[in-house]
Formats: sequence, C-alpha cells, structure tokens
Amino acid sequence: MAAELSEMLPCEILSDEDITTLGFDPESATFDDVGLAYDCGYRLPGGGSPIMAIQLNWQRNVDQLNLTNYTVEEISVGPLRALRIIDKPASEHCQIALDLSEQAHVSIFVDYAETFEQACAIAEDTAAAVEPSLPRSSD
Repeated sequence: MAAELSEMLPCEILSDEDITTLGFDPESATFDDVGLAYDCGYRLPGGGSPIMAIQLNWQRNVDQLNLTNYTVEEISVGPLRALRIIDKPASEHCQIALDLSEQAHVSIFVDYAETFEQACAIAEDTAAAVEPSLPRSSD
C-alpha cells in the first residue's frame, strides 16, 4: 500500500476535467516533493484563493498526525475512514485526511477560503473525487 502510494503522482490522480469541475485550474498544478510526501497544489483560474493541495503520505497514517491545535471530526469519504481537521480557533483552512493503511494516508488541504465551512466543502468534494483512485489495502 505505502509502496503503491509512493509511486503515484498527486498531480495525476484527478483528470483536468475533475479539477475544472472542482473549480480549479488544471494548468496551475504545482508538484512538490516534501520528502515524506508528495504534494500537488492547484489555484483558481486567474490565480487568487482558495488554494487546494492533494498530499500523498506513505510514512504516516491519520492517527500519527500531530493534531494538538486542531478540532478533529471523524467522517467517511466513500468507504474510507477520514478526519476533518480544522484549526483551533477555526479559520479559512480545512484538511481532510483519508486513512489508507497503518502507514499511509492522503490529505486534501484547502487554504485561504472565505470561511472554514467553504474550505471544508471544497476539501470534501475533492476527497470524494480522489477516493476512487486510491490504492486499497488487501486486508
């Protein structure tokens, strides 16, 4: 599972049509290898905010995230357990972390939205679009 995830590229998980449907510009995709994870960031057509990023992390599961300064809510995205992670106090950011295995997860980050509700709505829509493409554990 972790090996499969490490071979995926976050900028290739969603089609250009999916990215456009979510309201972002597929041409704005920016890949970043942050060592423990791969990120792909997207901007709105014409720039501006919010910005959205898909992060593939094959080193940690959702229960290993440091969530000390966050409000965390258990949710489901399709068949996957997920966490909705909001700043304390709530701001214009939201993260949805999809639990894949004991050592892997995928996070969707939305930053600089008008409200955390808007950020979470975009993150949840993105997570729902990403979920069918993710590797599954065999257990």
